[in-house]
Amino acid sequence: MPAQTAIRPLTITSSQRAELRSSGFLAIPGALDAVEVERLTSALNRVYNEESPHANGAMHLLGGIGRDDAFVELIDHPAVFPLIWGELGWNIYVYHSHLDMNPPRTAPRASAVWGWHQDGGRQNLDLETDPRPRLSLKVAYWLSDLSAPGRGNMLVIEGSHTRNSLARPGPGASFEPPAGARPILAAAGDALIFDRRLWHSRSDNLSKLTRKAIFIAYTHRWIRPRDRLQIQAGDARFARLSPVRRQLLDGDAGPHSHWGLGEERIPLRVELDRRDLLDPSIPSHR
Repeated sequence: MPAQTAIRPLTITSSQRAELRSSGFLAIPGALDAVEVERLTSALNRVYNEESPHANGAMHLLGGIGRDDAFVELIDHPAVFPLIWGELGWNIYVYHSHLDMNPPRTAPRASAVWGWHQDGGRQNLDLETDPRPRLSLKVAYWLSDLSAPGRGNMLVIEGSHTRNSLARPGPGASFEPPAGARPILAAAGDALIFDRRLWHSRSDNLSKLTRKAIFIAYTHRWIRPRDRLQIQAGDARFARLSPVRRQLLDGDAGPHSHWGLGEERIPLRVELDRRDLLDPSIPSHR
């Protein structure tokens, strides 16, 4: 019997939007099918073998989605991308990505390691509002079975995206997980969308599995890129991409302004308008 195809969303629903805005994250079970997981895992393994991992065998490769077509196909994946543009609008691009491999550790990291953070770097210091503006959404695609704790799971504090700071233990104190911290449990093929302001950390992988994941972050085209994607305008592969994918990878959308001027010609807006998916009641859809 053929595998059942998951029903793909056309855009984000009101309940999904409410959950993302209240919790700071939204799980997408079964975003990738078994064939996609296998193809992506093979590509990730190849890149890992081409790189020089850290001394502990880990890889955290910024901008790596250009290294294989399988990664590029994730940027507008039908199980996830409609939820991204449905919330952020059409004037967006991929400003940040990383490929992660985390082999098992023989022992936990030293207690002095504090990994809790919000994404955004200087955005969290230069912007003065409380809470700070969201600015971007990030997607984690899990390629390993993370259905139990202790496998390098992402740790999150639900609702913490509305806080500009997180209490940190003083000098000499043991860095125990903050109150409310919990691991994200996921099967291979699941995805997680999360607000960049969500306080999160990676936990130690003390299992017998290697944690494998791909992260892709989207923001508005008027924000500068976080890292250089390893596929660029002018590359032969880039020229063969659809107009929407070229917008998402380059941010320039051809000759059109980052500010959204000339919006009627910006590829993602053209495509969404053609399919009658834009909601004029949402400012970023106009």
